Parts: sequence; C-alpha cells; structure tokens
Amino acid sequence: MMEPTAAPGETDRGASEPGFEGTVGPTFDESTPWWPEPNRPPSGAPNVVLVVLDDVGFADLGCYGSELDTPTIDGLASGGLRFNQFHTTTLCSPTRACLLTGRNHHSVGMSIVAEWDAGFPNSRSRITPAAATLPQILRDAGYSTNAVGKWHLAPPHEQTQVGPFDNWPLAKGFERHNGFLGGQTDQYFPELVRDHTLVDPPARPEDGYHLTADLVDESITMLTDHLALAPDRPFFHYLAFGAAHWPLQAPADHVDSQRGRFDRGWDVVRAERFARQQELGIVPADAELPPRNPGVPAWDELSNDERVFAARLQEAYAAVIEYTDEQLGRLITFLRDAGALDDTVVIVLSDNGASQEGGPTGYLHFSRLFNIAPSDIAQGLEQLEAIGGPTVQPAYPWGWAQVSNTPLRRYKGNTHGGGVRDPLIVHWPTGIADAGGIRSQFHHAIDLTPTILDLVGITAPEHHQGIAQMPIHGTSLAYAFAGDGPSTRTEQHFEMGGHRAIYQDGWKAVTYHHVGTAYDDDIWELYHLERDFSEVHDLAAAEPERVRRLAVRWWELAEQHGVLPIDDRFIERLVLPGPPGNPRRLTQLTFHPGATRVPGVNVPNTANRSFAIDVEIDWRLPSDGGVLVRQGTVSGGFVLSVADNRLVLEHNKLGDRIRLTPEVDLPAGRATIGLTFTRTATLTGVFALHIDGVEIGRTAPIPTLAITFGAGFAIGADNGSPVGTSYEPPAPFTGAIGTVRVVLGDDVEPITIPDLID
Repeated sequence: MMEPTAAPGETDRGASEPGFEGTVGPTFDESTPWWPEPNRPPSGAPNVVLVVLDDVGFADLGCYGSELDTPTIDGLASGGLRFNQFHTTTLCSPTRACLLTGRNHHSVGMSIVAEWDAGFPNSRSRITPAAATLPQILRDAGYSTNAVGKWHLAPPHEQTQVGPFDNWPLAKGFERHNGFLGGQTDQYFPELVRDHTLVDPPARPEDGYHLTADLVDESITMLTDHLALAPDRPFFHYLAFGAAHWPLQAPADHVDSQRGRFDRGWDVVRAERFARQQELGIVPADAELPPRNPGVPAWDELSNDERVFAARLQEAYAAVIEYTDEQLGRLITFLRDAGALDDTVVIVLSDNGASQEGGPTGYLHFSRLFNIAPSDIAQGLEQLEAIGGPTVQPAYPWGWAQVSNTPLRRYKGNTHGGGVRDPLIVHWPTGIADAGGIRSQFHHAIDLTPTILDLVGITAPEHHQGIAQMPIHGTSLAYAFAGDGPSTRTEQHFEMGGHRAIYQDGWKAVTYHHVGTAYDDDIWELYHLERDFSEVHDLAAAEPERVRRLAVRWWELAEQHGVLPIDDRFIERLVLPGPPGNPRRLTQLTFHPGATRVPGVNVPNTANRSFAIDVEIDWRLPSDGGVLVRQGTVSGGFVLSVADNRLVLEHNKLGDRIRLTPEVDLPAGRATIGLTFTRTATLTGVFALHIDGVEIGRTAPIPTLAITFGAGFAIGADNGSPVGTSYEPPAPFTGAIGTVRVVLGDDVEPITIPDLID
C-alpha cells in the first residue's frame, strides 16, 4: 500500500471540519471516528405550541364571558391560566413581530401591517436581522420548529414564487411551513405556500375543504413526524389561524346552527357577556360597561333589514369561532393521546381586538371597505343564505365588533382597550399548579418570547449570524404562574396610525387620532386601570400634570424605540407602488408557456389605468374551452374565458357582474386573443375584446375596482376564489396557451382613499 507522502504532523487531518476530535490515518483501521454532539436545549425543556387567533375580541371565548361554544379553549383555560391584562399592538403584523422577537414592533421594522413599506426604518414590512426570532433561537438550541397558517411578516413584493425568500418563515427560523403569506385569505380558496413553493389546496369546497381544518391536519402531520423520528428533541409549533379575520367563512352546518341566535341584538348580547364576565371573575365586580362606541346605534334603532343583515353576519362570525375551536380540539386531542400534552406549554392568544373594518352595517364583500363603496344591504339581503359560504366574503359591523370586545372601548386599529387588550391563555400541567386561575398582571406581546426562553432555560444571543442584536424589550411573565402578585412590567407605549397610548404604573393615557389632523390637537384621555378596568372614567381634567408627564414620556419612548415618524395614512398606502424591485412597478410582463399564476400581490397592477393583455392560443373546434386569464376573487376582478367557441369576459365589482360575449366565433388553430381596458375617468373605463388584432366587441364605460385582494393573476384556470359565474371553476383551458403579454398604460392616476374606519 502506498505510504502517505506528507511529513509527520503535516497531514491535513479533518481540515474540512473545524473542531474534529478524532484521528485520520491512512486507513479506517488506523483512524478514530468522532461525532459532534448536536445542540440540545437544557434537560426538561418543554415543547411549546403557540396558537394565534386573528381579530378575536376579549369577550369572544366562553372562558372570557362569551355565549359561544369554545370547549377546547375553555378546557385549556380550566387547566391553566387566563390573563385579563394582556396587551397587543392592535394590528396583525406588528403583534406577530412582537410575539416572535420580544421587541417592540416599530423597533424591528413593523410599524403597521406588512403590506405597507413607507420608506422609513420603522416600516420596512419585515423584521430586521438585528432581532433574531424565537424560532431562530430555539432552532439553534436544538428545537424542531414548525409554522402553520398565517405569516404576514414579509413584504408583498417578496411573496411571489421568485422571492426573495429572506423574510419567509424558513428564513426566520422555521424548518417547515405550510400556510399563507399575506394578511388574509379566502378560507375556501386560500393561496397556500409549502416551504418556498406555491401549492394548491388539497381539495375544493364542494369536497368539504376549509382552510382551518387543513391547518390542523398539517399541524398533526408535522407533529406526528416529529414524535416518531425525533422523540428526544422538543418542538416549537406555531399555529396561526386565519380565523376570525374576514372573510367570515365557515362550513354550512356550523353557520346553520347559529340561525336566530343573535336576533335579540348587540345591546342585549353585550350586556349578557358583561354580566357573565363578572360572574367568571375575568372582569372585576366593580367594572362598568361603557356606552356604545361612537357610530354604533342602539339595536332597536336599526331598520328591520339592517337587523336581519347584521344578525346573519354575526352568525357567520360565531360559526367561525366555534369551528376553529372544534378544529383546535383535534390537535389538543392528538397531543394528549400521544402523551405529549403534559410536557407542552400551550399558549392561545388573539393578535388584536375585534375588527371595525366592517363599518357601521357590515359588508357582504369586505373589499367594499377599500373601494370607496358603502355597504349594500339590499345585495346582502338577496344573498343571505350565501353568507358564510364560498361565494361571498363578508365582514361584520361595528356593533358586533363592540360585543366581541366587551367591556372594552373601540376596536382593532385603536389604542384604547378594545384594540390592544386581548385574551391570553397558558396551559402547562407540568409547570402550572393553579389550574383555572386568573392573572391580572399587565403584560404585552413582547413578553412572550422572553417567557418561552425563560421556561426553556436559554438566553437570547448577543449576536446572531454575525449581526449584533438589539436588546429584548419584553420581560418574562412566568413568575405569574405562581400567583397574582405585582406586575414586573410597569411601562409600555403604543402607537398605530397616529393613535397613541402609554401605560405606566397602573395608569393609561391614550389619544384617538383623526386622520389628517395635527397630532398636537389630539386630546389625551387618562384612565386609572387599577380602578377602572374598562376605561370609562376619563381623569385627564382632574390630573393635568399626570397627563403632561405621560405625554412627555410617550415622546421619549417613541424616540427610543423608533416609533417616529408617526404616519396616519392607512388604507391609501395600499395603492402606493412600493420600493424599487416591487413587481407592482412593472409596466410590461411576459409570461412564457407553462406560467400559471402570480399570487395575490396585485400584479399586474391594473388598478385605475389602461392596459392590454394578449394571449396566444392554439385550440381545436369545438371541444376546447376554459379560462384564459383571471385577476381577482369572488369579490372583484375580471376573467376572460372561452365557451361554446366564443370569448367571454366577466367583470366583477363587489359581486356585481357585467358580461361581454361577442357573437363572433373563434377560428380553429392558432390565434392571439386580446383584452384591452381603456381608462376614461377615475376608476371607470371600457373593456374590449380582439381576435388577431381585430376588435370584436366592447363594453360601455363601467366602474372598476381600486384594489383587489386574494387570488392574484392566473393563466389557464381559475383555481382560486372564482371571479366569474359563466364557467364551472377551475375551468382549465383545454387547448394550448402560448405566450401571455401584459402592457400597462402610463395613464395611471394616484388614488386617494379616505380612511373609512376613522
């Protein structure tokens, strides 16, 4: 055998693996193998399941006073703890950024929801690398990390199939992910992502598909794999439901079971919940129920049509809550049957208070809010039986959102209690002895990451991937497991869309900001939360010096935590072109054969501008047909299809459809199909159809949408929430589609959308 030629001590033994502690000789017999020890968390570190509900109010769960049936969550509460002074940021993305980093949301770059990068460090629509996430820290410590459901922590221009993927779940510490990237999605036709790949739902609504059940199925699959293949490692499982964010959609049997349940109206149901909260002790006996929020009429003052429509919307909302609890029950049962529940910290919370986005009357299609369109109750009454199903996308009205937030004032988006105080339940049989206890310490979403790290027994790193880390802003609330003593958190600031608040030592100063007005004109209210749970008695006039000190302190904290500049723009940010590299800025797009879709990021950006779409096809007579291109959802958009040898264009604005079907047969073989839109006024224009450059039909000027949400742009089928009704979705085109070209006009007009939830 050839002898090694290197001199003694010069052999490059293990040079490709720094730290190798074995020996490498000429042969295996003369070598010593060695394996590095894998990273492991401290002995006894528990599993963690973090369940995030969406837009669920303080009073929506049975254990927080609701009449709704939530036995799964109630069971976790009876075996664990409920907190009644847990706070969030009042919106989705910012709260999630706090939950997963332990830092304040402006500090990490998430001043508002991820759709809106305003060009400042506090609003980059993504979490800064200087704030390593909880799953990154736990993964590095040896945990298995999974994410299922809503993400909402990546800019929309990064949510296409070409990335970049730096801000997707797998880049932020999760090893597996299945869910949706945006702020909301249709529960029957979700835009799903598995890891870094766009995927279709495994079934359709006619087959019984619903996203909530799908997310629990995925959770059980992931945890089944983990318990079988890595039983010696703990897991961190993040389950973020789409429920109960609009659209309010639930299986028909669950919706039907709610019939008539809320006919007595929101005033009665709110009073009943408040009484039940006091009986349960979740609200102090001396708390008061505030007057109705501004703009909410007495139930008895509504017309009969308004009451019927509002009650039906609340039935759908109730069905969503109860169905979500039922599905979560399957996961909890799985953990119990697998013998893992006792060693698992299960945390359930809502990301903010109940939503005011349904306006005073509610919507059959929530997109009305973003399209300067008032609620159409007549349309709602015509489609009452559809509410909760896949053909509409509803949102409920202020009156019912106020009930959800009982006994707190205002809603999601505001910094009063109804926006920022939310349910928090912690269940951990191994670590909590006071089963069923209620805790009243003041805490915030930034406290959950340090709590989990505390329970696990590891500390946040000072550097992560070579980047110096900002300090953790939160503090562990694990001390509260032992009793209801003084809170370790004595101060917290809030800001959202110009609404501001500060908590300090039991006192809260808060402002309600009117969009477009000077911040110096905002009126600071003052509440002593230790004696006034529901913010009823404004003590600002009696304590002007305290108000002044708190206001000054708010500005100090705002400077310290990157809150500035304050930005009160809200809905109109949706139509901004965004940063360089945003696909919304593209004015010409070419999709080559095989392209199927762009997810729901409003690409191509056809809103309020002229555009032309050319589709090359090759087809046979008379058998071929189906969808050529589609943009939008059941709430609005357009779809071009072929049926009975003719082109069919459907334009959908909030459920009102206009159809153009020229009486011109398509030629067999190859042809170029053209669809043009010529803008004639703001949000108005003319559609026309062409075959090989020859116009064959056009519409009169029709109103169009400012913004569409959801299913994006699709080629060759309508696999998402169906825009049209002239075909049976998904209606794949059975001929061949070649190149598809989109050219956007330069006549785009900036759209100013009033803040309809001010």
